[in-house]
Amino acid sequence: MGGNIVCSYDEGDRMLSKTMKISQQPNFLTIEIPTTTPGAALTTHEQLTFDGKENHINQGKERGKKSTVKFSADGQIMTINSIVHLTVPTPYNVAVQKKAFVYVKEVWNLSNDGKSIIVQANANSNIFDDVRSWTTVFDKAK
Repeated sequence: MGGNIVCSYDEGDRMLSKTMKISQQPNFLTIEIPTTTPGAALTTHEQLTFDGKENHINQGKERGKKSTVKFSADGQIMTINSIVHLTVPTPYNVAVQKKAFVYVKEVWNLSNDGKSIIVQANANSNIFDDVRSWTTVFDKAK
């Protein structure tokens, strides 16, 4: 499937990416996401801090994301809770925009051999009626 099934994220968002470069520092995690626009060699950077404070990304035009990160006691599982805010056209009248929120919980689990990260995500929103769930596996590049 690649990426996710929520379909409300901008290009360069880790929740839409098929590849990431992850670097861990003592107090934060940096995620680099390559942009897939033809002819553009851009990379988006997201920094997630481990201090429990919200991480903010402002994508303009009333679009953005707030996230918090928590690690399990053994350091093998990371949980990211995000609120994505955006504006979307109303049904049957695309000229009228409404605010939308997507609440996402991602559970990142390092595989036993350390060669993969399995991301289990669940999302709900005021723009769709059901809870959407998906799993994405990122394999370590050689």
